Amino acid sequence: MKDCFIADLSEHQTVQSEFLVREKTLRARRNDPSKSYLALKLGDRTGDLEGRVWNNVEELARRFEVHDFIEVEGRVEVYQGSKQLSIRTLRRCEAEEVDPADFLPCTQKDVEQMYAEISARIADFRNKHLKALLESILQDPELMPRLKRAPAAMMMHHAYIGGLLEHMASLMELARKISEHYPSLDGELIEAGTVLHDLGKVYELDYTKSFGYSTRGRLTGHMSMALEILREKTDRLGNFPQNLRTRLEHMILSHHGEYEFGSPVLPAFPEALVLHLLDQIDSKLQSMDAQYERDRDMPGEWTGRNPALARFLLKPADRTPKSEDGPAAEPDLFGKSS
Repeated sequence: MKDCFIADLSEHQTVQSEFLVREKTLRARRNDPSKSYLALKLGDRTGDLEGRVWNNVEELARRFEVHDFIEVEGRVEVYQGSKQLSIRTLRRCEAEEVDPADFLPCTQKDVEQMYAEISARIADFRNKHLKALLESILQDPELMPRLKRAPAAMMMHHAYIGGLLEHMASLMELARKISEHYPSLDGELIEAGTVLHDLGKVYELDYTKSFGYSTRGRLTGHMSMALEILREKTDRLGNFPQNLRTRLEHMILSHHGEYEFGSPVLPAFPEALVLHLLDQIDSKLQSMDAQYERDRDMPGEWTGRNPALARFLLKPADRTPKSEDGPAAEPDLFGKSS
């Protein structure tokens, strides 16, 4: 198992460890264009690191490709303020030599517990048709291993192994609570939508060695894939009400909420609207939490720009680094001294 991670590396440290090759480029040296060097972006679950191969370049470059795991031996240097690994030698690793969990970020929650909680909730459904549909999905031996590993997105929210299941479990709990507050809502229909709306991502995304899109996923998208799963499962059940299936199809197609965000239709009944709004709440709050964690040690009251929300975020008081003179002052939004 890997015991040396990028986040823990320090300047002048000698490194012998495995990394995932995210990028690989052969470049000419600035001071001598007749000679080349190999520029790499290496990764593990804690982040990315630039790597450079200066000697024996052509021979070492032939040993591996992008998305391969490699074991490298080298030394950590700092160049223009950033850590960089100067690599002396390397070899390509076979798949059985590494644990994929060391190279992709993972949920901090217990996947099996989340899966069990979702299963238990569905087992209590009163609507026999929704119960049969969702149990056929949760008990699918090909689908479930994918659901337990899939991220909910590549970058925007829950972008880690197990992220889709975490997002689903969170939404089911939110759906239960909001339907208690608004008893006119069909809570089980909303909960079914939380399971189905992003289910196509188990096939849309590729999460074997790094996060990306599968070819079919890039061509068709997760909504159409979720519709395929829904239709295949309901066809097998045989007696599934057409009106109920149409409502579920609409919830899948409308859950992004706006045409410009990829929904071909807009939410047209209360449960579809609630699914969209809960999806927005859960995804955006998780994106904020992830930004706060990334920028925990960054000085000042503001984070870096959050790409999912297209804005800088004001840090909560407990996320603002304290000065040597004591706790940071409360942020003043109006430019006055506090």
